[in-house]
Amino acid sequence: MGIARLAAVSAAVSAALRAAPLAGLALAFLLPAAPATAQNRPAAEREALIANETGLAVRELYLVPMTETDPGADRLGADTLPAGGSLRLRLGRNQPCAWQLRAVLADESVEDRRNVDLCRSPRILLGDASAPAREVTINNDTDLDLREVYAAPPGAASRGPDRLGAELVPAGRTHRLRLGRRRDCLFDITAVMADGSTVFRPRVDACRNARVTLSDPNLVWRDITVANRSGRVMHALHVVPAGRSGELGTDEGWSVDRMGSETAPDGSTFRLRLRLPGCEADLRATYEDGAAEAKRGVNVCTGTVTFDGSGIPRPPERQLTLVNRHLAKIDEIYVSSSSEGDWGPERLPDGLARGDRQTLSVPVDCVADLRIVFPSGGAEERREVNICENPSITLRPGWAATARLEDAEEADAAPRPGSVRLRNTARMPIVELYIDAPGAPRGEDRLGATVLGANETLDVAPPEGEACPARLTAVFRDGREATRDPIDLCAGIEVPLP
Repeated sequence: MGIARLAAVSAAVSAALRAAPLAGLALAFLLPAAPATAQNRPAAEREALIANETGLAVRELYLVPMTETDPGADRLGADTLPAGGSLRLRLGRNQPCAWQLRAVLADESVEDRRNVDLCRSPRILLGDASAPAREVTINNDTDLDLREVYAAPPGAASRGPDRLGAELVPAGRTHRLRLGRRRDCLFDITAVMADGSTVFRPRVDACRNARVTLSDPNLVWRDITVANRSGRVMHALHVVPAGRSGELGTDEGWSVDRMGSETAPDGSTFRLRLRLPGCEADLRATYEDGAAEAKRGVNVCTGTVTFDGSGIPRPPERQLTLVNRHLAKIDEIYVSSSSEGDWGPERLPDGLARGDRQTLSVPVDCVADLRIVFPSGGAEERREVNICENPSITLRPGWAATARLEDAEEADAAPRPGSVRLRNTARMPIVELYIDAPGAPRGEDRLGATVLGANETLDVAPPEGEACPARLTAVFRDGREATRDPIDLCAGIEVPLP
């Protein structure tokens, strides 16, 4: 374009802008933007990549610019940086290049790095960069989980910190144990198993043979089939060589639970693979209700080991006398140890008639739970009754809630105030009972579908709104009748019939 033509275009544009400012504004948006200068370019975000090659976990980590005198907050917080792990830290924009780092390791030793130039390289190596990285492979060829591992120079005063941390190495698995950048090759390796036992391997040469096995060569793999026929769910199973087990009621001497989080329902079978010195073993099964049974000196090489519940210790037989002072027959009675998970069998299939008493022989501990059920379906329960201290219990209204069982029995020593106690002294039951005003015709039978058995008692009070004097007629099963006319129903005495 010629100079004259360019001048003409410029003059036209100027005229247009003076005539229409908005048009000039629109034209300005169409013009290309000027390239950004280095001063206007946003600053890059500074970051650091921490690589832990010390062979130990880092418990605390501090990183601040060199100009700071305060180490600042721990960058790990509640976490740790495991051996062989790395951590990327974003430090923000407009940060300087020179930084200082402080790392506290699991053995309380400290790694310091000063004048770290993060502009040149964001990577910070913890450990001796000039030394080779050492590691060993731990082969857990035992039948127990590996819980802790320690590695220290031979003859060291301390075995140092646990190098597994919260990690477990399951039975049959391997674990690569990073020892860090070290110039030495020899290490004493100590392994702690799930049952607390230790395996010590001295002077392991990580340069020539970096593999450590934990099993005892004298122990042979044994496959055991276990059958649960106990009628209960099996929650735990302990297996140890014969003669090394402890008492049934304690975990001491029983090693670890071989079932882990699994359970075995009644009727099921399962297999275990264990290392044992021989075929004879002691086994203990624990069930969902807390019961346990042991089988000792079992030859596990011959076939299936069956738990049928026969080895569960049984509580001694205890005598318990129950007296029914309710106004109705008791259909069902249950007595079970308070430690049991259910009520167990019904103790009196024929029930307990009103006023009757029955002595039971029950295989329970001293502290027992009682439950009674009436023909109507109603029930009463009382928990944690010491039947060794209370071998005779009177079941009467309020017995389940009274502060002391003796209170209910003492109340039976005499009729309730404002009543009389009728006692059937005959050898046959009373099947009908009539209570009427003197001179009035015979009314309804007060017993209804129940009877008053031989030597049973019944407390009787005047019907609501009626006077104490009355005529009482009892009808026995053979048709005989016994009459008390008049009788004071408020006398508070015992009246024998006939």
